[in-house]
Amino acid sequence: MAPVKIPAMATASTKAEKEADLVMGTNNSSIVSKRSVELLYYPQPHFFRYFVKKPQRRAPLINRGYWLRMYAMTETVRRFLEEPSDNPKSVLNLGCGFDPLPFQLLSTEESLCKNATFVDIDYEKLMINKRNAIEKTTEISSLLKDVEFLSDENAVLIRSKHYVGVGCDLKNLKKLGETLKTIIGEGQCSILCTAEVSLTYMDVESADAVIKWTSSLSQDVRFALLEQFFPDGPDHPFAATMMKHFNKLRAPLHSIHHYPSLHDQERRFLDAGWGRAHARNLWDLWSDNSFLSSFRRMSLDTYEVFDEWEEFALFASHYFLLTASTGKEPPRNGEQRQAGPQDSELALSSAFRLIPYCPPRFKGQRRYGALIPDNDRRLGHHGGQGAQSRLSTSDIYTHSPGIKESGRSMPPKDIPARICHSVTSLNEEDCLLVGGRAAPTTVFGDCWLRKNGTWKKTHDLPTPLYRHSSTRLTLEALGDCVLVYGGKSAKSDVLGEWTLWNSEIGWQTVEQVGHRPAPRFGACMACVDSSSGVLFGGITQDGIVLDDFWTWKVSQRDDGSFFVELSDHTEDLRAASPLSKFIGRFGATVNVIPRGLLIIGGICAREIIPSQYEILLLNVSDIFRAINYEKSWDNKLLSSIGLGVEFNGPRPLLAGHVSCTLTESQTLILGGGAVCFSFGTCWNEGTWLLQSADSDSQNTWSVMPEAEDKSPDETQETPKRLRRAKAMNGDRSIPRISVETSSEFERILEASRPVVIQGTDVGPCTELWTKDYLTNTVGSDRKVVVHEAQTENMNFQTKNFSYVTKGFGCFLDEVHAGGRQYLRSISSEKPTKMPANLAIDFPQLKDDFRLPAELSFVTENMHSSPLRISGPVTMWLHYDVMANVYCQVRGRKRMVLYPPSEVQYLQLPPGASSSTIDIFQNGPDGPIVSIPYTSPHEVLLQPGDILFIPPLWLHTAAPMGEVSIAVNVFFRNLTQGYAPGRDVYGNRDLQAYEKGRNDVIKIARAFDGLPPDMAQFYLLRLADELREKAERD
Repeated sequence: MAPVKIPAMATASTKAEKEADLVMGTNNSSIVSKRSVELLYYPQPHFFRYFVKKPQRRAPLINRGYWLRMYAMTETVRRFLEEPSDNPKSVLNLGCGFDPLPFQLLSTEESLCKNATFVDIDYEKLMINKRNAIEKTTEISSLLKDVEFLSDENAVLIRSKHYVGVGCDLKNLKKLGETLKTIIGEGQCSILCTAEVSLTYMDVESADAVIKWTSSLSQDVRFALLEQFFPDGPDHPFAATMMKHFNKLRAPLHSIHHYPSLHDQERRFLDAGWGRAHARNLWDLWSDNSFLSSFRRMSLDTYEVFDEWEEFALFASHYFLLTASTGKEPPRNGEQRQAGPQDSELALSSAFRLIPYCPPRFKGQRRYGALIPDNDRRLGHHGGQGAQSRLSTSDIYTHSPGIKESGRSMPPKDIPARICHSVTSLNEEDCLLVGGRAAPTTVFGDCWLRKNGTWKKTHDLPTPLYRHSSTRLTLEALGDCVLVYGGKSAKSDVLGEWTLWNSEIGWQTVEQVGHRPAPRFGACMACVDSSSGVLFGGITQDGIVLDDFWTWKVSQRDDGSFFVELSDHTEDLRAASPLSKFIGRFGATVNVIPRGLLIIGGICAREIIPSQYEILLLNVSDIFRAINYEKSWDNKLLSSIGLGVEFNGPRPLLAGHVSCTLTESQTLILGGGAVCFSFGTCWNEGTWLLQSADSDSQNTWSVMPEAEDKSPDETQETPKRLRRAKAMNGDRSIPRISVETSSEFERILEASRPVVIQGTDVGPCTELWTKDYLTNTVGSDRKVVVHEAQTENMNFQTKNFSYVTKGFGCFLDEVHAGGRQYLRSISSEKPTKMPANLAIDFPQLKDDFRLPAELSFVTENMHSSPLRISGPVTMWLHYDVMANVYCQVRGRKRMVLYPPSEVQYLQLPPGASSSTIDIFQNGPDGPIVSIPYTSPHEVLLQPGDILFIPPLWLHTAAPMGEVSIAVNVFFRNLTQGYAPGRDVYGNRDLQAYEKGRNDVIKIARAFDGLPPDMAQFYLLRLADELREKAERD
């Protein structure tokens, strides 16, 4: 059956109704993600399928995050139903959306439900849709015994023995209370109320009223609340990105501001009359074997390869599950909230200062890269994940703006792009690059040595691995070596082996002696003298961050073999320092300084790392003295630096970052960031310098523009035209930036280079514009003119498509069914005389889409704003005379652009604005056609992205697997020069060009009557003169 989505808002909707529609719109996105989880992780039968017409496979991070959310709620309900009781049980889902949990349990665990009634409660409009879907779906309705489907005017819309569907605004507690009396009666009953990210959309007063009201429904009432909170304040980069996302949807979170912490949420329930309340974040629940078994955690990897651990921990740490009950029983084990460490004796923050330097239009976006040593004024950041893809390049950082070239060589670009690799310094000149991965199943075992300034491939790893730990040793017999421990293999096996590399002998296995640490990846390891060091943290095979602490020492036997002796000092450190709970980290960086070992960022077990503990200092010299009984274990072994004294500036998201010691008193942090679940990507756009608080040095470290490679055979005598073509050959990614002011956008206009503007608000269209919403809002019978293509690649020159007029609903049905169709809307009133205008042509949609205020120049100079809806067809390569911003609304779109200077290579017939070349002849996701002397600029647009396309930049587009919806806003950026008269599509060439074409004809005619070879001779000379003028800088 066809899924049922929320209908369009009526034009006369009240403000409350519009807000309700926006909140209900969040359900549409949520159920698509939950359907993705169901498809991958859940056994049959599936029930989300009946509410989601077209499944979409979400990214592994989204899948695992929603899996944990779904598991937390399901397990809470299951445990309630499993409790022995003679009373009937009711499960009230407050703000249920299209959640099918009752049907899942009734289908697979019927015996558990024999004494239970599930009551789904949500807005009337949503529950009417849910009722209609259930009524039409035999697979669901057959599960419901004695089912009745009631009319719209009833509060109870579905009634059966074990399931009831109620349409009622949760703010209307009087109506809801009267309705529940008819369902569960007034006798003795055990009730569980659940609310998964629903109450937080209500104003706080109304949400609190619901919580207080539910506590009086029976003598035995429980509550399970799952929603967001601020574990480290609203300024944490993840929290800020999350809040910006919901505000952008115009569905802001309310409760989080009044009850930001777990303690606040618990107090909220106790003040509302509940006898007990206990809240735990989802990352804590993930790590609890009594809630989620080790076996089940490991089993998830059999469904989908996963390596987004930092991002998963950030997400799970910002969501909580609170369980409350009306009973007065004492707190259960683990429910006493532990006080955090006291800062007074343990803090060294006053001794350090963290200085940010975040220039505008920062271009060093990459995470999970590796630092390449250079000299005290320069360094490189190699590989890692860029804005669009994994990188094989290196960013060069310098604190001296006058330095133009790197002193030492960076890894050559023919080393495959990778992330999660290591680079270990061997001496002032040499370093070793080890392992890493492309995809988690494509793991590298190659190693590269920079020796005397030259990079060469050296001995391969015995087992390809990534997220390993490496450090430099200096052994008496061998000199400089690299010790590697742990990591992960292509089969997702977590490793626990130790290996040693030397340029003479290659890799050797190091035997473990004494206690054996659990295998791990992403651990912290450092050598503190020539052959001994510390090891802590990392993640185990079952996805738990370890909080242990080890010391090690590498030695060589007489036969030449090596062994490592390990000692477990976890309990020693735990007893000595309350900060030890924050030393067990995954993905942190460590740097040796004179005062000890700096531990920077990463994630830890069970909770997010509070800002005051994000940077710690471990006194390793005193650690080893304590091990040798030269001093006692005390709380001064581990101190907190946090973000230093008087930190002021953008707070870095210390995940996927790198760091290095510059001098005895300075450590540099750069790179990093994270995909913040479905809320957007947060990049660290700058550098952060940690130094002594008494230093007056400033942080000026920034990315240096990469020097252009010059080929040896390129000389001054090479013609300028050929030099230019050669230099531009190759493809480039289009930068992604944030625009905060209108003046910043005007600078983008002046630069006249394409950019993707991200993080802005284009309205609720990105969530609302589903197929059903558009059909219901615009009208199924509305006539539109669409391109019907014969093949997947439309070509304007060969006209392999036809223009067809059809109903808008028919078009949407066909294009969502895979029809090769494309809509570029035209004026609904005067299509041959007026340009398209979304607000006029589709007035029902005008409030859904808006350009951000920062793009006021576009709004003030707008020419047209056509709506574009594309099926599986690619657009022909063409240029537009006017500048435009392409706003991606739904689906993804691959865009390829070419600079105007390359028009001569792109086969445009004289006077035409469209090329004859099929750029996507290898398919929309295949390699584009290679055109000599061109530099294609490519980007994959996501919903909410705004691509600025400067005038005359040739471009083509291909949707990626799903229907693409966009709004394209053309605007005038010239004060004069446009062609006179009517220009409906905004693609008439400039007046000077049209006049120039006439002049060319006149010039050519002037040579009529001459021998052809002589005419050609002089016309070619004139062409060269014209070309020289065209290429003047």
